[in-house]
Amino acid sequence: MSWNRNRSWKDFQALINAEDYFAFFELPYDPRVVNVNRLHILRKFAQYLGPLEYFQGSEEERLEQARQALEKAYQTFLTSTPQQQKLFRVFQDYGCPDAVSGCTGCSSLGERGECSPGIPA
Repeated sequence: MSWNRNRSWKDFQALINAEDYFAFFELPYDPRVVNVNRLHILRKFAQYLGPLEYFQGSEEERLEQARQALEKAYQTFLTSTPQQQKLFRVFQDYGCPDAVSGCTGCSSLGERGECSPGIPA
């Protein structure tokens, strides 16, 4: 591990915003990417952290796993979009498969090419 080893799991749990997580793990990031994808990165990070609830290794190993999870979540949004990841219900229920063109009435297409249910055209 190349980042500050004097950090604890308790310190990690006290963090709130994305920038704090990146600073804690001393991970480089593009602020523009984080500003645009903040909630998506944090949601993906939380998904990757899920298995750590039952992690049996040392605190240092657990923190390293969390650091890798944050890095993986960030990397996801360098090559993917929130619409592709579908982490939030809005993208699951009303996601447009073609976010560029969409439909002219509601800017969202369903799976078969018509407007998604619940969105008036």
